[in-house]
Amino acid sequence: MFDKALRIEGGPDWHHLNVYTDSPLVAFLLVAALLLAILLASAICFYVTRLIILAVVGHLARQPQRKWLRAARSHKVFDRLAPLVPALILYASAPLLSGLTFASVAALGHPLAILAACYMVYTLLRAALALLDSVGERYSHFPSASERPIKSFLQTATIALYVIALIAGISVLLERSPAYFLTGLSAMTALLIIIFRDSLLGFVASIQLTVYDMVRVGDWIEVPGFVADGTVIDIALNTIKVQNFDNSIVMLPSYVLLTNSVKNWRGMIESGGRRVRHAIHFDAETVRISDDALLVQLRNQFGRLPIEVMPDDIQHRTNLGLYRLYLEAYFRAHQAVRHDMPIVIRHVQSTQPVIALEIFLYINETRWELYESLQSDMLDHAYGLVALFGLRCWQERRPSSQPQ
Repeated sequence: MFDKALRIEGGPDWHHLNVYTDSPLVAFLLVAALLLAILLASAICFYVTRLIILAVVGHLARQPQRKWLRAARSHKVFDRLAPLVPALILYASAPLLSGLTFASVAALGHPLAILAACYMVYTLLRAALALLDSVGERYSHFPSASERPIKSFLQTATIALYVIALIAGISVLLERSPAYFLTGLSAMTALLIIIFRDSLLGFVASIQLTVYDMVRVGDWIEVPGFVADGTVIDIALNTIKVQNFDNSIVMLPSYVLLTNSVKNWRGMIESGGRRVRHAIHFDAETVRISDDALLVQLRNQFGRLPIEVMPDDIQHRTNLGLYRLYLEAYFRAHQAVRHDMPIVIRHVQSTQPVIALEIFLYINETRWELYESLQSDMLDHAYGLVALFGLRCWQERRPSSQPQ
């Protein structure tokens, strides 16, 4: 009776074992016990493996020199690797189910193996993506991170991982070698280039921008034609995000910075000197040779002549020439003006029938608010002394309409 209910025989190989029974109840209990054992083994191995991995990683991550390991731990790279163990157990247990005489249960063996393999691909993909995130997070703490951003490279690696995972998943589902799909991939190259055109152009542009150090996060750039005039706040694979000074956000394709003229103000900030360039237009009728009355007026205002001029030279100087020399002396004595950079007060050609005097110098303040304040104070002073030198700024005079 017992032999009919349950009979165990060795297979042709030492690692095979055949179980026979004539009792449906015993067969059902055996199958249920087998399924339960597989599930319990998977669950126990998952928690034990996860506990061991996290304990070992946590111990190693406490060492100061293992900052990369702490970054990987914070992004749960090892937590995502732990499900590989139950997936391997289910994949290895699939042949046991396929060998059962119960058709409904035996039919689950092959799909279970495929699903377990697909889940392993998915698990590895999630762990790899978390690892890339940890690399980006750890690299952001390096001093060169703003100068050499790697976000575009990480995004390219992410795309590559998705493509590899997709090919591997399709290979598992169709039970074909990945080489079978790779041989047909060349025929899809043209289509892929069209689909990923912006990504390819962005990737090439990102490499050039990084290698030649053209743009960094935090740079102030101007891109004519794209309403971009502000600070770079993010550099990605396809786009560069710029926050304008009106707090609007502009998204620029990466390759635009290579195909268009871009003004980067980083050099101005690093040099510590920001240019002041302003032209004052004078009425030509007010320019005259300086006389004693003008000199007396200047001495009364300043206590002495505000410029060093030889007495014989004064007779040949115009009031505009004296004003020009005064401005040069004033700016050279100003504490905010960079004396190691050009200080030029010169005549420039004007499109109007006037005399144009241009102020060209650099001040030691690059911050926008303070720069504008200093520039305004200097120009206020320059305009305020125009009348003292007997000059008059030119203003366009429009003929008044006469009543008929």
